[in-house]
Amino acid sequence: MLLMDRDNLMVPGWSHVLSSTNDLAELDALRERVGAPRRAFHLRDGRPHLDLKLEARERALADPAVRVFDSTRELLRHWAACQPRRRG
Repeated sequence: MLLMDRDNLMVPGWSHVLSSTNDLAELDALRERVGAPRRAFHLRDGRPHLDLKLEARERALADPAVRVFDSTRELLRHWAACQPRRRG
């Protein structure tokens, strides 16, 4: 499942997109569908994601495969709840 914040409060006009399962192919398919450049794809911090702005962001917000959250905080809370629990 693709997860997106409507607005990034730290960087207005941008949005993040995460995969609930960290599926790189799922993220890259969305990147291609919305016409975002390759540089929008980020693999750092153990949380692969897309950073979208302008037309690509608007297309992703309208994509029925993307679940949109009002804030980055809500997005990250939902993403964390989807991650497997660590044993130990």
